[in-house]
Amino acid sequence: MQQGNDTHSPNNNGFALGDGARALIIGAAALIVIFGLRQAQGVILPILMAGFLAIISYTVTSLLRRYCRFPHWLAVTATVAFDFVVLYAVASLIQFLAMDMKATLQGEFSQRFTELYNDTMAWLGKFGLEESARAIVASPQDVVDVNKVLSITQSITGQIVSLLSTCTLVLIVMTFFLGEAPLFLRNLRAMPAGAEWKDDFLHALQGIQKYLFIKTISSVATGLLVWGMCVWLDVPFAFLWGVIAFVLNYIPTIGSIVAAVPGILMALTMNGWGCAMLIAAGYLFINCAIGNGIEPLFLGKQFGIATSVVILSVIFWGWMWGPCGMLLAVPITVLIKLALENSEDLSWVAKIVDDNHDKKLTDTES
Repeated sequence: MQQGNDTHSPNNNGFALGDGARALIIGAAALIVIFGLRQAQGVILPILMAGFLAIISYTVTSLLRRYCRFPHWLAVTATVAFDFVVLYAVASLIQFLAMDMKATLQGEFSQRFTELYNDTMAWLGKFGLEESARAIVASPQDVVDVNKVLSITQSITGQIVSLLSTCTLVLIVMTFFLGEAPLFLRNLRAMPAGAEWKDDFLHALQGIQKYLFIKTISSVATGLLVWGMCVWLDVPFAFLWGVIAFVLNYIPTIGSIVAAVPGILMALTMNGWGCAMLIAAGYLFINCAIGNGIEPLFLGKQFGIATSVVILSVIFWGWMWGPCGMLLAVPITVLIKLALENSEDLSWVAKIVDDNHDKKLTDTES
């Protein structure tokens, strides 16, 4: 007769009877980790940003060593110096344009937006819809509050200044990452072949590097095209909209939508509905051509993560660490998925979010 001491024996479904308690413990531990990561943002985020820049810049370091015959220390120094010049120049230019925009918003933009509001209400009045429209939008400030826009602009400017103050720390950490990258890769490859996670980790690192490199090229192309489009259609602050398109293109799906809003609004207010529609069509064409055409051509199913999971990860890491968290969302999610795949207890989570799972099963069966 079987004893009653079998509370952890598997049931007919293959799950142990203690799985409920284990799930509660794992959930509680996850909440503690999330709270800790959120509180340690000031320490962890510069390190992650340094790793983010190091992965992007390592390709430049490798090219300098391979084709220019630079010694490793000189290639790292040149790469870090180039990154510093680019970051400082872009941040300073954005700060200058933000101050210039402040004067425009308080003056010509506010006046023209009020005229646009009145003209729109007069046009709706021809169809008997003016009263209904004014009940929803009583004044131009209900659509765009210039004071709130100025507050947001000043906040962004303050964050840029703060970023410049931490930029030195990020570049110092990035220098060490780049300097020791060959040693790290050599030690990793020298590990015993029986370590199954080694090949997966190397593949993930190479995938992240390729993803960030292709994403950087596509972001530069997006920024240049948006800048050229805005210059061609005479939209004020064309360079700023190009820079915003470049930066936000790193954020999957959401970034491209957010980047289009200020440029379209500026075109609508300053140049009218026709220009705004052309700008909106231009943003749509650029994002579709690059995001749905060129990027998948070079990246393909790079990480095998479902699109919905990518969007949710962008939202989650944006809530955790703000815009920088959104930029890092995809690399962090890839590493988390790799850790889950090599966990006996949580590998099923990786299978749920794996976009190529069915294909892998088919390939295995064949």
